[in-house]
Amino acid sequence: MLRENALRVKHSILGFSVGAISSYLLLSSPYISDESTLMLLIFNLLFVSLIFPLNGTLTTKTCMLLVGNVIVFFWSNLFSLFAHAATYYFGAIFSALYIILNPLINFVWIVSFWSVSLSVLANSEKRKSEAEP
Repeated sequence: MLRENALRVKHSILGFSVGAISSYLLLSSPYISDESTLMLLIFNLLFVSLIFPLNGTLTTKTCMLLVGNVIVFFWSNLFSLFAHAATYYFGAIFSALYIILNPLINFVWIVSFWSVSLSVLANSEKRKSEAEP
C-alpha cells in the first residue's frame, strides 16, 4: 500500500512537471492568445490533478496530457478566430456573447476529453491485467 501511494505521488509530480513544460512550450508561441493561455493552465491543472493519481501507465497519462495540450492550443485559436470573424460580421453584441459562452464551451470539451482519457486509462489497465498471468 505504501509503495502504491509513493507511485501515485511520483506520477503526480511527473505530471505537473510535464504539464509545466508543455505549457511553457506552447506559451512561448507568438500565436497564443490570453484566452488560450488561461485555458491551457486550467486544463493542465485539472487534468494532472484528476488523472495522474489514478491507476494506469505513466506513458498513457503523459501522452493524453500532451494530446490535450495540442487540442487546447488549436481549439482556443480556432474559436478565437471564429469569434473575431463573427464580431466583424454581426457587431459588438457577439463579442459580449463570446465573453459569456467561451468558458462554458471550453468546459464542455474539457469534460469530454477527460472522460475519453478515463476510458483510455481503463482500457490500458485492462490490457495490462490481461497480459499478466
